[in-house]
Amino acid sequence: MKIDSILNLEIVDLKTSGIKEIGYTKLTCINYGIYSTAYLLWKKDNSTFIQKFKNSEYNNKSLEKFKPIKITDSTFFEFYRQNKEKLNIENIEHFEYKPDSIVGNKTYSSRITTSHSCLRHFVIKSDKENLHKQFDYFDLKEFDQKKAYASKRKYTKEEIKKWEERGWEGMEYEIIHENYPKRNLNFEINKESKIVEWDKIMTEFIEKLESENKFELIKTE
Repeated sequence: MKIDSILNLEIVDLKTSGIKEIGYTKLTCINYGIYSTAYLLWKKDNSTFIQKFKNSEYNNKSLEKFKPIKITDSTFFEFYRQNKEKLNIENIEHFEYKPDSIVGNKTYSSRITTSHSCLRHFVIKSDKENLHKQFDYFDLKEFDQKKAYASKRKYTKEEIKKWEERGWEGMEYEIIHENYPKRNLNFEINKESKIVEWDKIMTEFIEKLESENKFELIKTE
């Protein structure tokens, strides 16, 4: 993919200029085309820089490259250094609604996949470390479809009274389970993983930069 080639070239250039601490996070969404946005980060002389790249199959534009900006927050590298042991060994488990079954010499998986989803990538490139982790956001879902807040059947007055007395706590789960019974067995373990925590931190950080219009497009002729 074009954006991956550009990122690799940028990393080579940074390493050639003596930069030793480099990484990036990339979000790729697949629908009826592919849309990717990446943020390349590096440290130089105790300063951290970030640069945005964007590529989409939905229009005829070439890859968009934005000017690097200096940031005071070094969350990306700090989080990796503090949690690299877990980040290197943890993996997001696939969406499964029941344990695998073995019949004879064959294993039958209950894994659920989707063709339209978004994937998050985290990459660290340095002289001594090389990390590339990715996960599918679909695997973080608790249920295999969007939550349903309306039941297929009408609840009786007695049932409604019961849920009102309990502050409606638990009703949402019953409605969801009733309409969409396939629950992800790996939901709990996945949501506690370090890479999901890293994703949340970086998503909030990037959203803040985007809301402040920090990234300036490099215009091409």
